[in-house]
Amino acid sequence: ANGKTGTPDAQTAGVPFAITVNAVDAHWYIIDTVSDTVAITSSDANAVLPANAALAAGTQTFSVTLKTAGGRTVTATDASDGSKTANTSPSITVAAGAFIQLQILVPGETAAPGTTTGKTGAPATLNAGSVFTLTVNAVDDCWNRVASVTDIVHLSSTDPAAILPADQALSGGTRTYTDAQEFRTAGTWTLTASDATDGLKT
Repeated sequence: ANGKTGTPDAQTAGVPFAITVNAVDAHWYIIDTVSDTVAITSSDANAVLPANAALAAGTQTFSVTLKTAGGRTVTATDASDGSKTANTSPSITVAAGAFIQLQILVPGETAAPGTTTGKTGAPATLNAGSVFTLTVNAVDDCWNRVASVTDIVHLSSTDPAAILPADQALSGGTRTYTDAQEFRTAGTWTLTASDATDGLKT
């Protein structure tokens, strides 16, 4: 009914894998005379996708890199003939890669896994002496949260008078601090989250 068997293998965010596109008839037989140009798109807005390429003897292999963890699809479209039916893969499970770095989110910032910086927004202006909420995540090189990490996090600040919480372990790869941190000095300051368990993590 759909011309193939099996289910898509799970993939790791940031790791390229190969897909094959075939020109087929109504019964899924390859038409080896077709040389139309194929375009590849994905439901992962952050995916690294190949340039359009022509089929050779009705087939072509492309390299795709999905960067956002979750269920994602890949679609092949005939860029030479819009009347031909596009085909979308079943959902591909994309898992986070290895834990390599910490991500700190302060008020005004929101996590955006798979993007270049891993977040959107900009730090909000805070009042000296006001408690604020911040979140620290253990992430892979594509900024996807790695839920298995329980390392202990240490917070520091360039504000020498800042009040910061004690070191705490991540749970499910994340920790949200809600009631023990505040800047005490007017000005522009930074916060740093460090891995107290593994100093090799960024």
